[in-house]
Amino acid sequence: MKRFSKYANSIIFLFLLGLFLVLKSYTHFSTSLLSILPPSQEKSLLKHFEETQGAKTLLLAVKGFDKNALAKIQRLEKEFLLLENISENTYRQNEMLQKHLQTYALYAQDINQSKISRLNISKMLQELYQEMTRSFFPVQINTSDPFSLFNKEKTVSIALKNGHLVLENYGYMSTFRIKSKTLKAHKELYTHIQQRIDTDNAIKVFSPIFYYVENSQVIRADVNRIMLISFGLLLLLYLVMLKNFALLFNTLLTLASSALFASTLLALYYDEISIFVFVFGISISTVAIDYMFHHYLHGYYAENKPYNKEVLFGFLTTISAFIILSFTSFVLIKQISLFAVFSLFASYVHFSFLYPKMRFRSAQTQDTLFPKHFYFLKTKPVFFFSLIVILASGFWVHFDFDIKNLDYDNKTLKETQSFFSNALTQEPTIPFAIKARSIDTLIDHAKEIRSIAPSVRIPLANLVSKKSYTKNTALLQNMSKLRETLKKDADTLGFKKGYFSRAYLPQEKQPLYTLQVLNAYGLDIFKTDAYYFAFGHIGLSHYQEIKNLYFVENLSLKERFESMMQESIDSILTLGILALCVILLLLYVITGTSMLYAVIFLLFPAAMISLYGLFFPFNILHIFMLFIILSIGVDYAIYLSCKNDLRAKQAISYSLLSTFAGFGVLVFSQMDALHSLGIIASIGIVSIFFLLLTLKRSDHAS
Repeated sequence: MKRFSKYANSIIFLFLLGLFLVLKSYTHFSTSLLSILPPSQEKSLLKHFEETQGAKTLLLAVKGFDKNALAKIQRLEKEFLLLENISENTYRQNEMLQKHLQTYALYAQDINQSKISRLNISKMLQELYQEMTRSFFPVQINTSDPFSLFNKEKTVSIALKNGHLVLENYGYMSTFRIKSKTLKAHKELYTHIQQRIDTDNAIKVFSPIFYYVENSQVIRADVNRIMLISFGLLLLLYLVMLKNFALLFNTLLTLASSALFASTLLALYYDEISIFVFVFGISISTVAIDYMFHHYLHGYYAENKPYNKEVLFGFLTTISAFIILSFTSFVLIKQISLFAVFSLFASYVHFSFLYPKMRFRSAQTQDTLFPKHFYFLKTKPVFFFSLIVILASGFWVHFDFDIKNLDYDNKTLKETQSFFSNALTQEPTIPFAIKARSIDTLIDHAKEIRSIAPSVRIPLANLVSKKSYTKNTALLQNMSKLRETLKKDADTLGFKKGYFSRAYLPQEKQPLYTLQVLNAYGLDIFKTDAYYFAFGHIGLSHYQEIKNLYFVENLSLKERFESMMQESIDSILTLGILALCVILLLLYVITGTSMLYAVIFLLFPAAMISLYGLFFPFNILHIFMLFIILSIGVDYAIYLSCKNDLRAKQAISYSLLSTFAGFGVLVFSQMDALHSLGIIASIGIVSIFFLLLTLKRSDHAS
């Protein structure tokens, strides 16, 4: 049994590592912003949109219109088309769709009633006949609608030169269809493309998938750098503080085991976990080192001692805060909170139950950090100062709801995207989706949007719905007099007999659409749950007119996340206040008459963090980290209220240094999400350390 205890930590680590690898829990971690959206119909919609043709187009532009520019773009076209996941993006219409639209030309579009009322059949036929007989070139006449009584979709003219698209005042352009569907395939394609353009400033290439690749690479590199710095600092600190290699080795194993345990449990429930959760989880595991220091420095690992109740109280207060915060609707914070609960639980069990059985030599106490003359702050002045600052902060604290500000700001790629957007469109467009419980209703919705904004790009509006078929059939049946007059006047003028025999004649059966038929037409329609969805693009000036329609779904990540952030901040504040109430209740039960002294370890860090709000807006992660710092601070308040001796202070100072090494390095991250956590953690930890060195207790002189 004694030998098993000696190797138990290593056995547990190897078991959890094997489980982590076998279950492939690592595949659940994602760098995409979508990973922090809860599983929902909206998330499925956004994911599907990312895979549509509009979202997976590659744009290539070469500067200039000379022979060299033409030869360069032709060479790149050939090289790109040889790549596995690139195909030609032609402007030819789907043949099946074109045939269908020709067949049902009289049923899909609205009839121009005012034009019918002003129609002079004889005069217009005369003009058509003269145009046909006098023109040198063949004249194309729509024999089904010779008078153009049916409104047609406006077509956009495309400038071409030497068989290529032209970007005005720049050069030639080509477009390609991207077929890759996974991040790995995106990365391979991105690498091949970058190798072929070879930093040529005369070449511009852009695709929305570049954001996934470049942001993913930057985020992963940043995460690896932060974790490496953090691990190096922690290792150095532990070597200096512990001076016990066996304990150091086992401590690192425990922290790694707790992270693996939490990651595996989360992966069993979530298909996608934000990579930020793992980074934060590694940092929060350094908080658990507090449990080890208090046991070690008070001799619990060197000799038999009764159970350490102070550590239990500290663990319960911290984990209670995380459990309460895990009820938020904001998935990122929910995942972080659950990771912390699982990780801290695993660490606490190790440090409190396993380590006393493993036995480690006793620690040396140092008093150099705590000279007696440092204790000059009194409890009540600090309490009232902190309270006043917190209450006054309501006048200056403001919030940032833009979730994009938590992501990597890829300025170079944004400039390239802006270049193509400005060159290709006169007005910026915004994507949207429409939904309905049937395909016919979906087509009706598309037609309604086109009636509001004729320039909208939504191919589904060209089709015939049950409503438009019934309406146009009735109108065509009432046009019998027009058909008779047309036939009579056409014969009189000398048109070929039967030339207009199909004009305005209701004879087609109502089309029956299925998903398979629509996909064969090249239309991206899909179904999820009880709804059918279709995508479109609309100018910003018209978007405000349709955004509030009940069947319109917003595809803007910015607007979606802003709405979610506003709801989540209210939720976080409510849950955070509830967590504080629980913490204060536990403090009262545990500390009794020392509660005022303990409360300062909550109020003073909160006051210092609120001063940060004078200069910068708070985002949701700032608020979340504030409550985490408070839950950490209450641990130290409990330890000092129950056992305010030199060993307790040394354990807390070591724990603070460890936590600072874990969280503090996050301020160097390029990701605002991690930087937000790091800056609040640093302010809070420094504030607690300041109190540790300077705050007096009325019943404790030193």
